[in-house]
Amino acid sequence: MQNFKNQIIGLLRFSYPAQEGFSVSQLSPAALEDHLYDPDRLETKFSYLETITLPSLAAQTDPDFTLVIKSGQNLPWPFKKRIRRLEERYGFVKSVFLQRMGAAGAAKRGFRRALEEDATHVTGFRIDDDDAVAVDYIEKTRLLSNKIIGAGLAIRPFVIAFSKGVYWNLADPKQSFYEFREAQPLGLACAMITTSDLETSIYRYNHRRLPCHVPTFMDPDDFMFLRTLHWHNDSGRRVPPHAEILNHNKAWKLFEKRFGLDVRAAISLMPEPPQ
Repeated sequence: MQNFKNQIIGLLRFSYPAQEGFSVSQLSPAALEDHLYDPDRLETKFSYLETITLPSLAAQTDPDFTLVIKSGQNLPWPFKKRIRRLEERYGFVKSVFLQRMGAAGAAKRGFRRALEEDATHVTGFRIDDDDAVAVDYIEKTRLLSNKIIGAGLAIRPFVIAFSKGVYWNLADPKQSFYEFREAQPLGLACAMITTSDLETSIYRYNHRRLPCHVPTFMDPDDFMFLRTLHWHNDSGRRVPPHAEILNHNKAWKLFEKRFGLDVRAAISLMPEPPQ
């Protein structure tokens, strides 16, 4: 395919009250919003978002992308205003506030809010509000996705995933960092190429089972993601078995060089500094 425009769009769900897909989704609408919109919880989530996720995206070597931050219509106004300020600070951020609906439908709406009229394809990636991607993530994703589209392989959805990254346990000051290569796609550093009609998106399937449904290319080279573990995780994350211990000094260098983070600010997120 010779003439195409491949738009890269990321979607970040920020305390969105989805009808399914999370351990707390079974709560009543009122109880779910009470949980998600607890002020202390939101303050903590903003600290991760502003210290980890957004700095890694602001440091991208390819700045031509959009990040949609999706939250609920009933998010309290002070926090809506805070997201709006992030939109003003970071030119790649677009805020969207949606009513409660299914996770897949809400994701599709989020992507569509950022879609440009002349786009022929969308490479949509997902990221959580407490994780980071390497500074060349957009650049490498664009290079691969453009090759896949140009080769005529994107007539159906196609997934690009990077398998090597860092796990950071904020609650363990003795051994905080591990490196690991994922055998299956992780939701992080993972994108789906679709045509611009967006019949589906990266949120349609369980990320671990993407190769069962969608052609998938996995790249094992370089550190491409930083995944955090802490007491606010909704998905029961843990350090994978057989992950290799990562020296603290090497981890801090990766934070700066690969993820574009301020090490002092990152350390401040830990209840106890790493030893």
